[in-house]
Amino acid sequence: SEDCCPDVLKQVSNKILKKCGGLPLALISISSLLANRLKIKDEWERVSRSIGSALEKNPSLEGMNSILSLSYNDLPPNLKTCLLYLSIFPEDTAIDRECLVRRWIAEGFICEERGHSKQEVAENHFYELINKSMVQPVEVGYDGKARACRVHDMMLELIISKSIEDNFITFVGHGQTDVANRHGLIRRLSIHHIDQELASVLANEDLSHVRSLTVTASACIKYLPSLVGFEALRVLDFQGCQNMQEYDMNGIDKLFQLKYLSLRGTDM
Repeated sequence: SEDCCPDVLKQVSNKILKKCGGLPLALISISSLLANRLKIKDEWERVSRSIGSALEKNPSLEGMNSILSLSYNDLPPNLKTCLLYLSIFPEDTAIDRECLVRRWIAEGFICEERGHSKQEVAENHFYELINKSMVQPVEVGYDGKARACRVHDMMLELIISKSIEDNFITFVGHGQTDVANRHGLIRRLSIHHIDQELASVLANEDLSHVRSLTVTASACIKYLPSLVGFEALRVLDFQGCQNMQEYDMNGIDKLFQLKYLSLRGTDM
């Protein structure tokens, strides 16, 4: 509020507000970013310059992306990794906290810290992402803690873009059809829909380095390549997939590195 804002910062804060164009997500993201910055004029001016005038010119896309990128780039590396991982899930998904925490741990993203288990560290990361307004809380209990989170559609676009750019996740059936032309090994595979054409593309790919396979509610799971090829798999998630009896599960007993398996909502 204005009462809490030092006089020396009021001018620059008004400039930032103008650049946010009254967009709620922009205001929330920048507020969370500034809350973690020193109340020094030069520091806030630096944030203002980083935003640029994109929102004033285009309040819907480029400007919003500029602000979200600024908030993303301000995250420490461990939180960036955890946030990028959320691009695996489809738009509007309520991402269960307990499942997400177990997946982060299985992926090897979480290290024990003095006096805190991996579970506790991962849960702290979950709530940090909420507190920094990178994700939205869902199903908040009487204790004030969210049992799930959701990624805003514009934030999801950003982290999908960065995941592709960094070859962090390979997407199939997300409107991404250029699987064969990506650079580097496939390490994490997120499949929203798979048909015979996409299956034939995957059949020619080296899947031996895939650490995570997520197949989201696909009715065409019978086309998925055999698990035999996924020898490095740590995370296997078929949640919500139908017609699982059509898929050959042979090879699952050879996934010696598997740490997380979900068959929730399937017919198995």
